[in-house]
Amino acid sequence: MTTTLPPNTLLIQGQPALITYEPELRLFRGRFLGLTGYCDFMADSLKGLQEQGEISLAEYLADCEARSVAPFERADKLKTFTLRYPASFSERLAVAAAEQNMSVNSFIVDTLARRMKLR
Repeated sequence: MTTTLPPNTLLIQGQPALITYEPELRLFRGRFLGLTGYCDFMADSLKGLQEQGEISLAEYLADCEARSVAPFERADKLKTFTLRYPASFSERLAVAAAEQNMSVNSFIVDTLARRMKLR
C-alpha cells in the first residue's frame, strides 16, 4: 500500500518532514512532523536534506531516550465530517493554509485545536 504524503513533505526513516525554503539563507529547511518536540534540519539539496534529516532524527531520538521522553505524538483515531462554509471562504482558506505551509485540512484541524485550547 502506498502512502500519499502532503505537498512539500519528505519521508525520512519513515517519519514525515515538512520542507520549506529559506530564501535569506538559500537553504531548504525540514521540520519533522508528529514528534513531541521540535526537530529540524537544513541543507542546500534533496540529498543533503535526506542526510541531515537522518542525522537530526537520530540525535532527537537519542536525546528523547536519554531523558526518558516519548519521541512521537500519540496517534489519534481520525474522524471525518462535512463542513459547509460560504463559497467566498474558499480562496481565503487556501491562501491562509498556504501561508502556514499546511494543507487546507491541516489548517482547519489546527485552527479548531487552537480554539479548543488543545495546542
